[in-house]
Amino acid sequence: MINKYLGNFLLAVSFLGATAVTKGQTAEAPMAAEVNFGLREYLGDQGSSLFFQRKPDYQGGGLNFGYYINPMFDGVFNLSFGDVGYQRKVEWLPEPWKYQSFRANTLDVTLGTRFKLGSFLGDEPKINPYLYAGFGGYYVHTQVRWGSQNDVNNAFTDMGAAIQGGFGVNFNLSSTIGLRWSWTGTYTMNDRWDGRNTPATSDPSLPLVHKMWKTNDLWGYNAIGITYSFGSGGPVKAKKCTDKDMDGVCDKYDECKNTPEKYRNFVDSVGCPADRDKDSVYDADDACPDVKGSKLFAGCPDTDGDGIEDKLDKCPKDKGTAELQGCPDRDGDGVGDNEDGCPDVAGLKEYKGCPDRDGDGIEDNLDKCPDKKGAIAGQGCPDTDGDGVYDNVDVCPTKAGTAANKGCPEIKVETKKAIEQAAKNIFFETAKDVLKKESYDDIDKLVSILKEYPEAKVTVEGHTDSDGDDAANLDLSQRRADAVVTYMLGKGISPERMTAVGFGETKPKVENTNAVNKALNRRVEIVVTY
Repeated sequence: MINKYLGNFLLAVSFLGATAVTKGQTAEAPMAAEVNFGLREYLGDQGSSLFFQRKPDYQGGGLNFGYYINPMFDGVFNLSFGDVGYQRKVEWLPEPWKYQSFRANTLDVTLGTRFKLGSFLGDEPKINPYLYAGFGGYYVHTQVRWGSQNDVNNAFTDMGAAIQGGFGVNFNLSSTIGLRWSWTGTYTMNDRWDGRNTPATSDPSLPLVHKMWKTNDLWGYNAIGITYSFGSGGPVKAKKCTDKDMDGVCDKYDECKNTPEKYRNFVDSVGCPADRDKDSVYDADDACPDVKGSKLFAGCPDTDGDGIEDKLDKCPKDKGTAELQGCPDRDGDGVGDNEDGCPDVAGLKEYKGCPDRDGDGIEDNLDKCPDKKGAIAGQGCPDTDGDGVYDNVDVCPTKAGTAANKGCPEIKVETKKAIEQAAKNIFFETAKDVLKKESYDDIDKLVSILKEYPEAKVTVEGHTDSDGDDAANLDLSQRRADAVVTYMLGKGISPERMTAVGFGETKPKVENTNAVNKALNRRVEIVVTY
């Protein structure tokens, strides 16, 4: 089962390494740290479990630190730990020695070097196999057992010198992260920690004696690790390669080996003249190398197709003329639409394409009287009646008046008195908005005055006394004011000149203390203005 899973895992790792495109530990990032895990195997006098031939196989772990020396060699500090063990049955031996086994807690620390075979495979191999050799020390705590029930055992601790050797493969997944598969054998320079350094007939309870036998014991470690490259090694001299056309791409990768000198600094990843915007104009000739354009304009675009390239066209999205720097002129006044304040009406250049119909020096879009020659002070309007009020604010532009009356003549005193008297004689049915017939003559007088002053406007105000509900009084006053306006409408006064407002009891003329005062407060007032 272990063989199956490990095989599948290594197959997956190999695939990842084959698809990687970046390098790991290099002169630019010379240091690499690794954390690994795997299985430890016993290889000694009792037998061998090399590559999972026989159990037991115990889990192990390790740390590894490497330093880049050159493309062929790395210096390595290696530490690994875990259990090593074995068990066997020797048929020809009597009990308890027939059944033999041990389990040891192990630790090894070595310094060595890694010889990278990938240096023979190319400039920067994606998969880099290596060989490893190192020297250091080990520590072992062992428990040796005999008998079918493990009824006889001996435990001891040992340490000493060790030689390591091994091999592995680096798989670079990115510029800093990688995977590593490795097998390391640790030769312990003695033959005592597995319990097999004395004759089989010896008393197993006797202390073990250190002896150098012909086959000293060792253990193997199968590991999968994750590596992280870091550090800064300073500037690195690039490997020289053959590059006949000197475009920076080695001939073995160059698909255009005779690139002309003009294009050498503008080639793609395979050494051919580059065309980033795919407009059939090489970057070396392209004035706009990142924007698709036309050969006619050295690779620059003409979006609106008016024959003027966009970088010189003030209106690159609207077809125009060369005289107007690529802009259209919808109204044909010689001012391009981009600068024309009135692009749909023919005008003058001095007014940014806007007209001055009356020729008074004020363009129409600023002239309050565009068809009458006027003055700047009057916003282009004249003072027709010469009263000092310009026509743009003069309500009576053909009649001399005063500024206080918006250019209209003063209403005569006797006319004002007539208006006031007529208003006093407007009466309604009790609690109703129906005009009494005796009111008609006085309202007709108001109509005549308004016709005499056609520019004047009138406000009809309705008022009540304080008797009754406030809201009802307000409604009644409004309806009575509306009734007067309706009557004058019938006499030919335009609705734009009249306004009806009901105030209810909110504006009494006198205090509502008696019947006489209340009668005075029930009234209609007429206000004439310009």
